[in-house]
Amino acid sequence: MGLRQKWNDRRRGGLLENTVMLYILQFSNMALGLLTQGYQMRVLGLDRIGVLGAAQYATNFFQILIDFGFIYSATAKISRHREDKDLLSKILTCVIISKALFMALSFLILFLFIAPSLPDMGQVMVYAFYLISVCTYALLPDFMYRGLEQMSTITVRAVAIKFFATMMIFVFVHQPDDYYMVPLFTAIGNVGAIVFVYWHLFCKVGIRFRRVSWREIWTELKASSQFFLSKVAASINSNLNGILLNNVAGPTATGLYTNADKIIGAARSGMSPIADSLYPHMMKHRNFSLIKKAMLLVYPIILLGCAFVFVFAEPLLVLWLGKEGSQVVLPLRLLIPVAVFSFPNYVLGYPTLGAMGLAKYANISVVFGTVVYLLGAGIIWLVWGINLVTLCVLTTVTEGSILAFRLVVIVKNRNLMRQPAPQNNMKSTK
Repeated sequence: MGLRQKWNDRRRGGLLENTVMLYILQFSNMALGLLTQGYQMRVLGLDRIGVLGAAQYATNFFQILIDFGFIYSATAKISRHREDKDLLSKILTCVIISKALFMALSFLILFLFIAPSLPDMGQVMVYAFYLISVCTYALLPDFMYRGLEQMSTITVRAVAIKFFATMMIFVFVHQPDDYYMVPLFTAIGNVGAIVFVYWHLFCKVGIRFRRVSWREIWTELKASSQFFLSKVAASINSNLNGILLNNVAGPTATGLYTNADKIIGAARSGMSPIADSLYPHMMKHRNFSLIKKAMLLVYPIILLGCAFVFVFAEPLLVLWLGKEGSQVVLPLRLLIPVAVFSFPNYVLGYPTLGAMGLAKYANISVVFGTVVYLLGAGIIWLVWGINLVTLCVLTTVTEGSILAFRLVVIVKNRNLMRQPAPQNNMKSTK
């Protein structure tokens, strides 16, 4: 059966459609992000790119706090109870109220503890606009559409946001002092998307806000707490490099790392839709043959792509970033193993371990990786000193340690793949 026939015969909101929509979403983010990064590098310069990178890495911690793991806990609960509109309305309300509280806490932390340490008001504006863009994006109920496996609606809006922000950067960012506009336009686009998405959710899906108790909000927070701890650990692994480099080596080294990390992030964006769409499907159906197919059919293509980028890194980077792109070759090559490890980490994480009833080990593996990272950072600081090369190597070792942990857990508990689905231990908010 051809791809066109499979698409025509698809179940509305099924795995195929969900995966395709996630790929459209991620591909647009990847393509437009890489396009604007090359333009920003030429217009803003390496130092400004470093400042933007440091601000984004710092505000990524706020993004983890605001999301609080709802993308996993709420998605799974919605997937299991997708026919109960009353329960879904309660979940929506509890999650958004929780996020609003975390947003207030985030702004308090930013202006009390981070802003006073920044050298000028321009950087304060950059951090504030990045946090505003994080908050407006967090208000989009993507967890609801992922759980319902109806990603078409939110994909269209999210692509429109990214396209708007991209065009505005080309139109208004013309000199280094315009760098604060980069996060500003993303925030503006998010506000427009919020209006359209909630209109669709209320009027077309039939899910809306309703009165909930603080006890019900606490129940949702409790269900998400294990995922939050995992995401905090993961954010340390992925974001602390940029913060350390900015404080120890300065904005130029941070700019080099940011450019290399953008490519690794783009590679991950091409891999994550499979895991993101598999997660609600696996939680409902536990079809482990899909995991095997994903590894056998997709992973070889990823390995070939990583090898191509490793070999032709210099001409590709010069084409993308200009002549200064040649300075990014070494950090990029050191980070390519991160992309190699990422796909099996995605697929063997929540989709596989969650369906086996071992989601806690997906979280523990990330904490294990954080311990490896922090111990490694301490050793590097004492022996060689923290610099661009040592932190790139440490990032690769950390990602590999997470994959090794997950593989050991899956092999030791492989008998669970043949057993019936475990009982759901997440209590309903009804």
